[in-house]
Amino acid sequence: MSKLKELTAEQRRIAVDTAQLYQHLLELQAEQRAFRGGLYWKKVGGRDYLVRTIGPHRGNRSLGSRSPDTEEAFREFTETKRDLDERIRSSTEEVARRAKFCVAAGVNRVPRLAADIVRSLDANGLLGSHLIILGSHAMYAYEMAAGVHLKAGLLQTEDLDTLLNTKAEIELAGSIRSAGLLGILQDVDATFKLQRKRSFRAVNAKGFMVDLIRAPIDQAGGLALTSIGSGSDLIAEQLRGLEWLTALPLMTQVVIAENGFPVRFVVPEPRVFALHKLWVSLQPTRDPIKRKRDLHQAEAVVQLALDYFNLRFDDAAIKSLPAELTAMIPGLVERLRERSSKPRGEPSALPPGFEDPDGDSGAD
Repeated sequence: MSKLKELTAEQRRIAVDTAQLYQHLLELQAEQRAFRGGLYWKKVGGRDYLVRTIGPHRGNRSLGSRSPDTEEAFREFTETKRDLDERIRSSTEEVARRAKFCVAAGVNRVPRLAADIVRSLDANGLLGSHLIILGSHAMYAYEMAAGVHLKAGLLQTEDLDTLLNTKAEIELAGSIRSAGLLGILQDVDATFKLQRKRSFRAVNAKGFMVDLIRAPIDQAGGLALTSIGSGSDLIAEQLRGLEWLTALPLMTQVVIAENGFPVRFVVPEPRVFALHKLWVSLQPTRDPIKRKRDLHQAEAVVQLALDYFNLRFDDAAIKSLPAELTAMIPGLVERLRERSSKPRGEPSALPPGFEDPDGDSGAD
């Protein structure tokens, strides 16, 4: 397939080792979150009580008066937290060291700003539970999982699409509801502002956009989440077909940013992503340049699914998808087979409405 280049054995080793170390760091950080706050002794009525500080919004909790059990609890908590802090410090330093190797090896792919935003979403507990990554940025996850580099034109974009899970409202912490998605973006880059009042888009001073989109809400299902924040925040734009992207289990993949630092992406299952991209490319209201790029992206991910992920387009999971998606499979797979059988450089027929088969540029 001409639109990709396989990583060398050394590039794979460096990328995999870095991803594994980062995954370990994330696990340590998740364990550390259970130890937020602290323990201290408080004297009440002449007796010492062990008190757990849970956080600024959740108050404190007494664990009982001083006794062998509470003294052991205090010792164990203190030692475990100290050990976790040290392990996280050491792992963080090692990640920074390996980031230099990632840059030298050329596996640093994801634009830094997008990576920093997604890393912040992950740190705030939103990635995967409330938000997943869509659009061209999702392609970085698929190429890393396959151990290849896709053609740059398939990846370059000036916006980051995030899909809001409208059913996850109860899980949001008070601090996140207060800051909202806009607050999280501004922590990464203070120049982010809403494009207009009650907009689905935030834009920074350099024109980089973050979009919040959602599937249509079933009114019979009652209230559903339409934004992250409770105040002035991005309001998700409703788009038909987005519900299909979560019909199959999501894919989690560690990718490498331009500065060499890893970040975890959560994206749609590659086959449903490809079929949705193809469906979007066939919508008559879609911008012609974007339609062409959608088609090329769909073909690239289908090729990865077939050749690198050992996935099929005729199994039970795919057959459970809506007919609007599954009806496109025979033509898409046949086109890829036809193209692979032609001499290099000889074009194959495009679907109706695609007059120019050349080039991969265009906005996401």
